[in-house]
Amino acid sequence: MESRAALLYRPFFALKPPPVVARQIDHFAATLAPGADRIRPEHQHVTLGITTDWPDYPYELIKALRRAAAGIMAEPFDLLMDGVNFGGRSAALRPSRSIAGLKKVQQQVAAAMARAGATPRPGWSFSPHQTLYYSDGRPQQRRIDGFGWHVEEVVLLCSHVGRTRHEIVGCWPLKGDAQYSLF
Repeated sequence: MESRAALLYRPFFALKPPPVVARQIDHFAATLAPGADRIRPEHQHVTLGITTDWPDYPYELIKALRRAAAGIMAEPFDLLMDGVNFGGRSAALRPSRSIAGLKKVQQQVAAAMARAGATPRPGWSFSPHQTLYYSDGRPQQRRIDGFGWHVEEVVLLCSHVGRTRHEIVGCWPLKGDAQYSLF
């Protein structure tokens, strides 16, 4: 009898590239490593904040994260992933420079997670990247023309760990610091 790993749930906030950009990124990843275990276009993302894993679906935590995320207020911004890093167990796109809008929205997400009482995943720290595929290799990095998009929303996903399923449980548009102001 075959044993399956226990199903775990991992809520996390992320930025997702538009579908056309995700397909371009997937094609690029396929040219780099044709046989690699690539991240499917619909699962591509840049993680902004991630919680611990849960053995049962975390309904209450997701509700709390959704309430707290309503307070995320940041301007839309342009994100350019113009570097690729190889090594360890994966290859990933990264921005070659600091992006103020990305930093601000990540700080807003961290504050929302704290308001919701969400425990961050142990050992995780924000390092902006988008994983392309999993494969062992020697460490290297290089600049590329890059892939970019105008970031207009933050999403909350719940990964069904090991089941290749990312459930979108919330989306919040970025409308600026005064998005809820009456004046």
